[in-house]
This record gives sequence, C-alpha cells and structure tokens, in this order.
Amino acid sequence: MTDDSTSVKHMTRKFSNHDEGEQNEMIMNYLEEVKKKILLNISHYAKSDSSMRSETSEDMHEAQSYDEESPVDALKKAEDFLAKLTD
Repeated sequence: MTDDSTSVKHMTRKFSNHDEGEQNEMIMNYLEEVKKKILLNISHYAKSDSSMRSETSEDMHEAQSYDEESPVDALKKAEDFLAKLTD
C-alpha cells in the first residue's frame, strides 16, 4: 500500500473536500477496502504456505503424541527402562 492512490496524505486531501457525513462514509468505505485487501493477502499467503505447514504440523503432532498417565506410572516406566539399560 505504498502507491500514492492509497497514501494517507492522498486520502486526507480527498476526504477534506467533503462534509463530515460524507467524510465518515468515505473513510468507512476506504477502511472496508483496506480490510478486504489485507484479508485477501492473508488468504493468499495461507494457501501458498498451507501445504508445508500442515505437513510439518501433522509430523510434529505424531512425533509428540503420548498417552496421559499418572506421575507414578510414568516414574515406574522410567525406572523399568533404566533398569533394562543397566542390565
């Protein structure tokens, strides 16, 4: 949004030639356009990056999945594992 047609100075000059009611309406319309552009850019970015992120995300969830267990059970499993290692 760096071109002159959307710069703040340009929009201020454009709005200043109208009464307050028209200014408010013009500002709301302008903000709606900006919102649409931002959402479109976000959507475009998300689509272009989604396949890589979803694969990575799924891999991370698979790698980090675990069954919740009580601390006592976890400690017992850890003790059993360490006992096997020392044997």
